Amino acid sequence: MSLVCRNWSEGYGSPSVWKTFRFALTESQLSRKTCPVMKFVRKYSSMFRHVEIKYLHTFKQSLINTWCQHFTEFLILTNNSQLLSVSFLDLQGCFTHTDPQTYDDICRAIQNFLASQHHLRRVEFHRCLFRSQECVELMKVLIENNRESLTHLAIRKFLRRKSRDEEQDSIVAQSQFTFMDLPSLKTLETDYSLIFENMFARQLDAIKTYENFQTRVFSKIILYYNSGTTKMEDLRGLTSTDWRLLKELFPDLQIEFTFRSDSPSRQELEFLIVTNMPITRLNYVYYDSISQLLHPSLIEIDVLFDHLLACNINDNLVYLHLGWKLPIPDLASTFNPFLLACNKIEHLQLCIVYAANGIDVLLESWLEIRPESLKKVIINIFGINDGDVDSLLKNVIAEHVSRLELVGLNVKVIFHL
Repeated sequence: MSLVCRNWSEGYGSPSVWKTFRFALTESQLSRKTCPVMKFVRKYSSMFRHVEIKYLHTFKQSLINTWCQHFTEFLILTNNSQLLSVSFLDLQGCFTHTDPQTYDDICRAIQNFLASQHHLRRVEFHRCLFRSQECVELMKVLIENNRESLTHLAIRKFLRRKSRDEEQDSIVAQSQFTFMDLPSLKTLETDYSLIFENMFARQLDAIKTYENFQTRVFSKIILYYNSGTTKMEDLRGLTSTDWRLLKELFPDLQIEFTFRSDSPSRQELEFLIVTNMPITRLNYVYYDSISQLLHPSLIEIDVLFDHLLACNINDNLVYLHLGWKLPIPDLASTFNPFLLACNKIEHLQLCIVYAANGIDVLLESWLEIRPESLKKVIINIFGINDGDVDSLLKNVIAEHVSRLELVGLNVKVIFHL
């Protein structure tokens, strides 16, 4: 592009072209003797403002080693930039195939890089899985150098999951930050983990009594729990008192909670969703295989809704996405009492299995009574064989959908063969 003419060449070197840069090397680039991407990094890195770093998944050890070398060099070259945001993605794939010395070198390079930045507003770590000591050190250097500017922090799959022991718990617990350390933070995106728990439960009283604590900008927690990667027995659990204190500190606090379980139980539900959690968006997914469908601890969908109502989640809920693998005998009698109790709900998305008994009755009932706030509904029905859904049912559903649109409810029903 820069070789076309003088004007194009000048434009190619302008700051607006290099404001956003994605470091995601391909196998072909790594296989070359001289990586073409690094040439541009050396020349234009001072213009970078937003950087995304994504590890290439490959089984070729030589390419993994080359990627590590280029990654370390990239961080060094980017030290002279004044970044506003940086994202680290999928480093766990790199750590799995590197020796301890290379792991240590990479962690040190990331720490030095974060220490060189003083204006970061957004920092994200996704699927990186550092050891506990490195988690502590990375957070420490990030806070020390960007405490006034940081508004969004994402730490998802940030800490390696190992068997709990006192030494690891002690390192994580004693070295975590509080909101006193990040006065400009607005959004925290994190897994439900030891780091998350210690950030709040052990330090809420200290925050509340801190005389100079004036921060009120913090307003959102994007929280994730997956029983396949995090076991409930590894957690302490935040209580309703913890959440009440948080709500007092941050009156505008909202929670977006993604809850994925391979065998949802009452114990798990009551442990993680408690009173005083201001959940505005709930993504609850039961995703396990058919072999677990008859597990004795599995809850019925009525138990889920009853618990949510008992915790007053309906007072704040705006968006509900429910993925449910068990058959639901009667959709209308199951969903309508809960939905009518949610006076703020706007968007409902269902992923359910066939036979979805009473889908036509559910839609027809919404013509007579439904939450006034509800504006959009998407219903996905899975596990359908050819011929299961007759044309009459489809025509009835289509008619109800058309009538609902006339009264202001956008409904889409999708059958998945």
